[in-house]
Amino acid sequence: MYIKLWLPGLLKLLAAFGIIAICYLHFWFWNAVSYLEEVDSESSIYDFIVVGAGSAGAVVSSRLSENGSYSVLLVEAGGYPSPLVNIPLISGTLPSTPFSWNYQTEPQKFGHAASVGHRSNWPRGKGIGGSSILNFLLYVRGNKHDYDHWAALGNEGWSYEDVLPFFKKSEKNTGRFIDEEFHGKEGCLTVEDRSWKSNLPQAFIDAGLELGFHHVDINGHNQTGFTTPQLTSEHGARCSTYSAFLKNTHKYPNLKVITFAQVQKVLINESKQAYGVQYKRRGELITAIAEKEIILSAGAIETPKILMLSGVGPREHLEQHKIKVKADRRVGENLQDHVYVPLTPLVHNDSSASLVNPLNLMAWWDYFVHGAGQYSSNGVDGMAFKSSKNCEPDWPDIQLHFLSYSVASDHGICVRHLMGLEEKAWKEIFEPLSHLDTASILATLVRPRSRGWIRLRSADPSHQPIIDPQYYSNPHDIQVMLEALQFAQETLNTTAMKKHLRLHNAQHPYCHHFLVDSESYLECLIQHMSATLHHPVGSCKMGPSTDLDAVVDPQLRVYGIKGLRVADASVMPVIPNGNINAPVIMIGEKAAHMILEYHRIGSDQKPLQLDSLTFSQKIGDEL
Repeated sequence: MYIKLWLPGLLKLLAAFGIIAICYLHFWFWNAVSYLEEVDSESSIYDFIVVGAGSAGAVVSSRLSENGSYSVLLVEAGGYPSPLVNIPLISGTLPSTPFSWNYQTEPQKFGHAASVGHRSNWPRGKGIGGSSILNFLLYVRGNKHDYDHWAALGNEGWSYEDVLPFFKKSEKNTGRFIDEEFHGKEGCLTVEDRSWKSNLPQAFIDAGLELGFHHVDINGHNQTGFTTPQLTSEHGARCSTYSAFLKNTHKYPNLKVITFAQVQKVLINESKQAYGVQYKRRGELITAIAEKEIILSAGAIETPKILMLSGVGPREHLEQHKIKVKADRRVGENLQDHVYVPLTPLVHNDSSASLVNPLNLMAWWDYFVHGAGQYSSNGVDGMAFKSSKNCEPDWPDIQLHFLSYSVASDHGICVRHLMGLEEKAWKEIFEPLSHLDTASILATLVRPRSRGWIRLRSADPSHQPIIDPQYYSNPHDIQVMLEALQFAQETLNTTAMKKHLRLHNAQHPYCHHFLVDSESYLECLIQHMSATLHHPVGSCKMGPSTDLDAVVDPQLRVYGIKGLRVADASVMPVIPNGNINAPVIMIGEKAAHMILEYHRIGSDQKPLQLDSLTFSQKIGDEL
């Protein structure tokens, strides 16, 4: 009798372990084979060099190459993504693979108290497609006021009216419930409705209606409300920027892609002209020259690191590491991120909502044959936006993510490590729920006022930088998160949600000395259970020349250095109030457009001409 009770669960658990182990072995083998791929490593001269093939860099390099007029070198620290990354349901396993940088922050003074060492894990994409090959596929643009605010800060050309065409340019939206005028239909990036739905997404929408909100297209006319989010997927498979923009690079013979090549620095001469990059591949230092421009698209962590290693950054910090200062700019400052606190309700009357049974062969059949079923789902069943009481009503600062699984759903194999939970948090909060069907609702702070920073750990390019997001350093963020948690609880307590879920009322081991659901209790949850939503931005701030904190101008040109631009999440002056992959792709589109227009019209800056003697001298000076 007892064997009959626990044997099915044991078999599911063993199957889950086995499948994940096979995936990990495949990822490591795929990466090893890709690493051995032969690449011509001779120093060469190109029109443009793009550093980083992520969500922006893939777009920039593709757009610069597509008319065939320019030679483009794309340098990427990782390799080509495995086909398995395209399965949406395994997104939570990907940050632990070779396709991630696996950064960690410094210990946080507030928040992350239940994480190992009070640190936050920051996985970022390392491979062609960058973080778009390991994120949760959510297509969210942010709010129109985000971009109008950028423009109001002095960034001409970055208002919502200015950037909307670039969102639409990328997009190939096949959805049914969308505001048509705000979406593109002919772009490279496929955006579609979820093909798999349990009963929970509709229950979430009904909960919103019950609370007085509307069912909205969050990327359309009005963001405030409830929705079932769209995904960057095509026929149930992930559509990364690799899939959308670089998979068919054979069409562009003028585009050369070099993988497993980590850029050490940008080469800048005494005239403050960026003329090349130095990268390391298989232990060999190689130099490539750009006759027109170099575009850094290495992301909000690697881009400031490369700039500082190149001599562009805060003077005092660079001199501390004995790096010659080429431009004294506030590189690494203004770091921002979205943070959330999870609640874990129990699911009843809908067992289909839990993570798929790996022994269910029909689920595999549905996915690989029809591009449907649970494996085509990223697990995010709903999303909502709301303004806190002191916030503009049409510019929300609170977001909810409603998931059909929780930290407990995979028996502690992956998600707990993604969050970085310490053993006590796992053992006392989530492990007791691992045999039950659970869901999650993530109360998310999307307009944080706290600012952090990034610094070099040393002058050695192989060392990861020091990252300190300084979560909740501005007390305003704690107050908004309290309201976000209360909003999450209100949503779970609606009649619509209670048909399928019930709150887990077990006393929290870190907060047992407070009255459950009191403000002190919720603040304790914030202190211990906060986690990153993996949206670092802002570390190379865009701003006008009057902004002394700005690193790049509104054309994304690095102040004080000719021939060098930045195009990635690091240029955002203020973080958008939603998931950032779509905005980063937009930045890539707009950057490529600005670069092509600049060189089409002509400039007052002549292309850098290097004869063999000058080339040797320059390389010698820099090395």
